[in-house]
Amino acid sequence: MNRLGGFRRLRALSLAMVAIPAIALGASPDNGRLREVYDQAVEYTNRIDFPPRVGNAGDPVRGQRAFGLSADGTTIDPSEALFTGVSIIAGPVQGNGRVCATCHRPDPGLHLGLPPTPLSSSVPQDDPLFTGLVADTGPEPLGLPNFDNLALLFHRPNRLNPLIAPDDPLRLVFFWRKTQRLINTVFTFGLLNDGRMRELVETTRNAVFTHTQDGNLRFDDLVDPQRLRDIATFMESQIDPPELADLLDASAPLHDQLVTDPFFTVKTTTDLEQRGQGVFQKNCMTCHNMPNVFSNRDHVDGPPLNRPPLYGHTFDIGVAERNALKLEFRRFDPATGTRTPIVLHLATQLGTTVDVTVVDDIGAAAVTSRFEDLHRFKVPQLRRIKDLGPYFHDNSAPTLEDVVDYFNGDDYNRSIDGRQYPIHLGPPEREALLAFLRVL
Repeated sequence: MNRLGGFRRLRALSLAMVAIPAIALGASPDNGRLREVYDQAVEYTNRIDFPPRVGNAGDPVRGQRAFGLSADGTTIDPSEALFTGVSIIAGPVQGNGRVCATCHRPDPGLHLGLPPTPLSSSVPQDDPLFTGLVADTGPEPLGLPNFDNLALLFHRPNRLNPLIAPDDPLRLVFFWRKTQRLINTVFTFGLLNDGRMRELVETTRNAVFTHTQDGNLRFDDLVDPQRLRDIATFMESQIDPPELADLLDASAPLHDQLVTDPFFTVKTTTDLEQRGQGVFQKNCMTCHNMPNVFSNRDHVDGPPLNRPPLYGHTFDIGVAERNALKLEFRRFDPATGTRTPIVLHLATQLGTTVDVTVVDDIGAAAVTSRFEDLHRFKVPQLRRIKDLGPYFHDNSAPTLEDVVDYFNGDDYNRSIDGRQYPIHLGPPEREALLAFLRVL
């Protein structure tokens, strides 16, 4: 695949777009045409290959302990997981008791995720889940209620970037995101809800920095790279159903079968479930096209952390713009007790700049500063999906029924990608699709 060719095609298309003058972009920052043309111009590959994995460079047994789990994998044990000491960069670092397993909890059925809300109904107030929360929220007064009642964490994606001035809008922009369940992470292109991380070691490193300190400093000299590799390897090992592991190795016994038969590991037993598989294949597999995993396999070749463009194909399906939970995206000033809007200056592929006032979750654009990435998120994997609710990046769909109804409704079908991949299901198709999703 030739990525340069993609940008040449984009340039040619851009020059032809006389109907979108620069002044119109500034006046209409939600202009969909430019974003659609850009999306068509990026040359993704959908080969069944995967980003470099940690693999044998890490030890999953050591990684489980560094993750904060006991040897039996059923209880949280932080004894081998805390990062403390004196950093040449940041000075004294004292952990707040939080480890990976603080949020990615080992309770049965959670797939290393958070329990049902309100979290305080099952987690005591003296648990580091709550006592260490200020490391994420800072002075944001909605941090605790949104976390307890909605299971949404306050994130500033550029918090640790020393090349961005502290008062730069990019440094200040924030969003509210769910904690992802760690199931089949190894098969995804781009990590976290918006796909902004390319590989698990760096993802783990940033989690250590952001969840265990109140400040914005990196203390890389205290973080043993081998421990990060071990944690990443443990997360790579969370595969369900286990036979999916053969997708990672072209010489494995089931590899070819898993690639050529996208439903090889899906056991439909009723006529309704089998009809639902057909509905899924017709309406959902344009995006959920990774065979047997049903994540998205479209990606841009390139070394880790080489962006833009993003590594995986991200999509705008209208969830962020809907902001169903009415989440707040204005910055809170603790000195005055007031909120002020954050205005980002996003670059377009036409060489113009669009000022965007942040009123919802702007998705991947928060880290790429690119207009075309507004409201874009990665496609999640769907195995065991019936156990992984609530759904979407903001937990705004409580049930699978809500998810299917969303994709069958106006908010999706009017979105950037909904217009390209519309979904209109009648009641029988809806019922069949839900039956199929429940057996994944």
